[in-house]
Amino acid sequence: MKTSPSAARQWEQLLALTFAHAVADTYVGLIAPVLVPMRDHYGVSFALLIFVVSLLGFSSNIFQIFIGHLQTALTRPDLISAGVLLAGLAVFIPVLPAGPFCVVWMSLLALLAGLGVAAVHPEGLRALHGLDKIPASLTTSVFMVSGFMGFAGGAILSSTLTEHFGLDSLVWLYAIAPVAAGTLFLSGVRLPADTAHGEKPGAAPARPENIPGIPFAPLFLIAAVLATSSQIQATLLPSYLHGEAGYSLSFSGFSFTLFGLGGMAGAIFWSILAPRLGHLSVLFYTALAGAPLTALYLAAAPLAASASGLLTFVGFIVYTGFPLCITLARYSDSSLRFGTRMGLISGGSWGIAALVMWGIGPLTAYTGLGVLLHLIWIGYLAAALVTFRLMRQPDSLSLPHT
Repeated sequence: MKTSPSAARQWEQLLALTFAHAVADTYVGLIAPVLVPMRDHYGVSFALLIFVVSLLGFSSNIFQIFIGHLQTALTRPDLISAGVLLAGLAVFIPVLPAGPFCVVWMSLLALLAGLGVAAVHPEGLRALHGLDKIPASLTTSVFMVSGFMGFAGGAILSSTLTEHFGLDSLVWLYAIAPVAAGTLFLSGVRLPADTAHGEKPGAAPARPENIPGIPFAPLFLIAAVLATSSQIQATLLPSYLHGEAGYSLSFSGFSFTLFGLGGMAGAIFWSILAPRLGHLSVLFYTALAGAPLTALYLAAAPLAASASGLLTFVGFIVYTGFPLCITLARYSDSSLRFGTRMGLISGGSWGIAALVMWGIGPLTAYTGLGVLLHLIWIGYLAAALVTFRLMRQPDSLSLPHT
């Protein structure tokens, strides 16, 4: 029987998967912070550019459902590496020639880049399942947070490069993609074959770290609400800070990156405590606290640049909710295959968020961006309420860690 790699080797593989995920999601995060310069350059409406950004988000997530369902036996990380290379096509969206069909070509690139990003997520999460010498809560948080950090880091990269060198400078960021793909192959990571749970269909997997087994459907709902709040913030906040609050383009991107830094630290911090405090308890209290904290930031943001520090703290509190949903979904009581669940929870939830953005885009012309940003804290409050209902089910609470 083949033995699994040592813990040190598995950490190397986790970091390689983390880097690939971060790079792929960086490409998704590049476009939204430069919508105002793109609008001025191409002479198209803000709503159309929001459609392009949302299409990139939609394709990078909705395709995860199909990839998670179809891939069952591939053990090499070929699809992850190819996905990173394809995701890099997003850098060409802001540098296409201006013309009457530029939005059509942008949309085509968004679909192709999104397909690449989609390949990284369910396959990467399946790879995590084979890292059995690292706690599941920690592997999931490190992997998912790296993606969000890449997504948030894309904001400061694109806004700063565009402010100093123009939109054309973004194409140089494609060079990161082959580095990530090469690192992944050198790590020697292998993906476990995906079956119903390694047992008969519908059987619940063994749950380490006192992770509660709860139904998949409410988890998906919570994840979709949290993803929608994050998508609204990522798409609208940088443009609001630059276009309506009057901050520089680079500071607007930097502010969202600060949220990502706080989220990265918070998700790892809370994932370590979750086995002792209870996964659902952490999910509930962080989402509940996120509502007033976000409302406070939105009130302070147009008044002082120092409010960005509060945004970092908000990220520290709220972002852990989505990785916790991923962890809980890995061990949820469901008849769905592991890959299907991962595709739905990591991709379908963000696909719903992109659909919501398609509806929000046209509203910006009538309401402005500031009013719509309040949907973020409303989403956190809704997620807390659904989680509270789950906590009232006696079999949903994890026992104290022993």
